[in-house]
Amino acid sequence: MSRRVAALVTAALALLGGLALFTAPAQARSTAVVEMVASPLSLGDYCAAKVEITSMIGFYNGSLSCYRRSGSGLAYVGSGSPAAACAYFAPTYTYIGHAQGVSQALVCRYSV
Repeated sequence: MSRRVAALVTAALALLGGLALFTAPAQARSTAVVEMVASPLSLGDYCAAKVEITSMIGFYNGSLSCYRRSGSGLAYVGSGSPAAACAYFAPTYTYIGHAQGVSQALVCRYSV
């Protein structure tokens, strides 16, 4: 009888140990921070979709400015939100913040 109980206890502990290996506690899950660079041409896509349909290019220099072609240069057509632009480019990620990138690009930070 005691051998049966010991075998049953051993089997139960082995099963629980196996389950512990395959289920991670909630505290062990961590989120990663991802950075995405939106170039002026990519910002132009956001500007055309959300600010002014004739926009072709956008620059981030503390604020997001949208431009279209005009003769031999560019004409300002409006401004957009850097946070909204980041959300536009990665709608399934959680937006954390943004920063100035090289060549007036927008660097978006997300939690995934």
